Amino acid sequence: MSDGLYFLAILIKYKRFLIIMTILSAIASVIVAFMLPVWYASSVNFVPPQESEISGGNSSGISAVMKDFGLSKVGGSKSQEYSMIVFLQSRSVVDSVMKKYDIQNAYKMNDDAWSDVRKEFLSNISIEFMEEGNYELTVWDTDKERASNIANDYVKITNYFAEKTHREESKVNADYLTNRIASIDSTIIVISTELGKLSKEKAMFSPEEQARAAGTALASIKETELQYELAYDYYRNSFGETDPNTVNAKGLYEAAKNKVADAYSKPGLVGNFSLGDAAPVAVAYLTKYADIEALTKTKALLTTSLEKAILDNKNNANNFFVIDNAIPADKKGKPKRFFIAAGGTFGGFIFAVFIILLVNSAKIASKQVKQLKEAEQ
Repeated sequence: MSDGLYFLAILIKYKRFLIIMTILSAIASVIVAFMLPVWYASSVNFVPPQESEISGGNSSGISAVMKDFGLSKVGGSKSQEYSMIVFLQSRSVVDSVMKKYDIQNAYKMNDDAWSDVRKEFLSNISIEFMEEGNYELTVWDTDKERASNIANDYVKITNYFAEKTHREESKVNADYLTNRIASIDSTIIVISTELGKLSKEKAMFSPEEQARAAGTALASIKETELQYELAYDYYRNSFGETDPNTVNAKGLYEAAKNKVADAYSKPGLVGNFSLGDAAPVAVAYLTKYADIEALTKTKALLTTSLEKAILDNKNNANNFFVIDNAIPADKKGKPKRFFIAAGGTFGGFIFAVFIILLVNSAKIASKQVKQLKEAEQ
């Protein structure tokens, strides 16, 4: 007898047990399926701000200065700008929604840890990024009204945290720019005073044409040094000394500083001689003149960026824009009772078959053991 026929014969032999187990499983599955609570799904459809708008919002203040200096990607191809999806998935947003709707009580999990309640809540939320570029957030709940309200408020609360972070960032940038401008103003006043004193003592009010050309060239080099110093200072304060952006910015700053030093010690800037070999008075005048010009240009860029940072702080942040608000579902989303009942019935059938095969194998093994004992006797 083939294995297939043998297997069929065993099932026929125990058909009554197989039928009873399958029927009992079907009944139990139906009962369980109808005892499960009904869940409703509500979805909100929304789009993120345009990439240009995100960059515009995040480039206020310091980032704008970095772009003006050509340093927006000093650390490589990765940008320091963040995506709005960061807020959508943040714990602050999730916890705020949970507290507003008392999810711990709604889920009857008052004795559970908050992290477990959060995990359960997140299992009933789905965020999908569609091919068309929009997002669809779906919330499952046993209360159809609450499901739609949570979906709509989830986006609103996300926008609140995004705008709060935007304003905090703008304020930090504005404060930093204000301090830098004040520091530059103080330096300009000191250098201007020294330059005026030097002009009065040495009767030097206008250097030679070559000195002017050298002053312009030196001012350009020093302007670059100041810009790289600003970038290095910003990245160090924002991301730490070991951050790739900080390391690269520091390298650029050191290179620019060495170039300024070379302008004084090596020939080539104004001819076949170094500035260190020129008349001490002319060098002093030239240095102070270059410092003032470089500081003035840098201040102009910082002032423009400060005005933009202040304006951005007053304007609303670019947030998610809702296309379709969530509405209460008109029919249940889950459970799928038919599939639960069918799956339970099939599972009961498979379990009954397993028991039959196990019992039959035990009988065969017992018979073989008995035969071996008889043979030994």
